[in-house]
Amino acid sequence: MDSKYAADTKKITLKLIEPQIIKMNVVDGIELDQNDAKEAIAEAVRLAEGKNYTILFDANVAGDISHEARDEFAKSPKRTAVAVVTTSLANKLLGNFFIKFHKPISSSRIFPDEQTAIEWLRTQLNKS
Repeated sequence: MDSKYAADTKKITLKLIEPQIIKMNVVDGIELDQNDAKEAIAEAVRLAEGKNYTILFDANVAGDISHEARDEFAKSPKRTAVAVVTTSLANKLLGNFFIKFHKPISSSRIFPDEQTAIEWLRTQLNKS
């Protein structure tokens, strides 16, 4: 994995798939805490070379994200949008919970497929 375009922690993988669009995957069944969120955000900023960025979050795996980690992700200042991709009803409900109750400072939507999500992220980048 080219470290200029990707970052891999023990729990999260981040990959720059287009300029300012970073795909985020988590390990199935993992528990993320606030420090994990801070580490992921720092790596995303590094991958975006300090510029604003968007996140394509693959939420098709099961896991647990602590309240503090969700708050950390919600207030990520350089992120302009997050697209959550999942076909799981349970993960859609969790995604909606995150959007409604943690009120991310960036635009956030849930999508059933990656291509539609990426197209939406591109429109969000054009707005910023």
